[in-house]
Amino acid sequence: MSGELHLEIAVSSIERVRADLAAVWLFCDERPLQGNSGRVDWRLCGRLSALVTGQRLHGQPGEAALVATFGGLSVPWLLVLGAGPREAFDACRFEEVVCDAVGRATALQARTLALSLPGDRVGQAAQERRARALLTGAAAGLASFGREVEFHLRLLVAREDAAHTAELLRRARPARLPGEIALRLPAATAALSA
Repeated sequence: MSGELHLEIAVSSIERVRADLAAVWLFCDERPLQGNSGRVDWRLCGRLSALVTGQRLHGQPGEAALVATFGGLSVPWLLVLGAGPREAFDACRFEEVVCDAVGRATALQARTLALSLPGDRVGQAAQERRARALLTGAAAGLASFGREVEFHLRLLVAREDAAHTAELLRRARPARLPGEIALRLPAATAALSA
């Protein structure tokens, strides 16, 4: 099995990004929903909150729901993934969530997935661990598909963080990736997509 993973930096909000699918995660101990999950929930008139209050999603690892956006977002579909407790959401858990998101997106025959790094501010070392977890998790998710595929992962960032994030990803590139996955990182910040 071989594949090609293109990582793109997108200076866009989750509401406006162009992709086949966007992914957000839910924490089992965070109510009301925060970050991109909260933004998406508001744009979708409380649809995620309804899944939570209706006991269809709890935010536990391994949980997933595919939600049609019906024009509330630029993407037609939203993948909602359980992330467990917020306190346990470290680089390892983030890698698992990214792997799950990419694996599910490829199984759904999506070729472009949009997601963001966790929104909380952390130090440089933690940022590098998260960047490495993003790359490793995405490559593992793509490798789990079992067939050759070209996949684009759009990482959503604020304009002021774009150059720093691109450099962080280039520095964090893992020495070994699962399977025969070719990883394509943005060549320069001038190549950032909107």
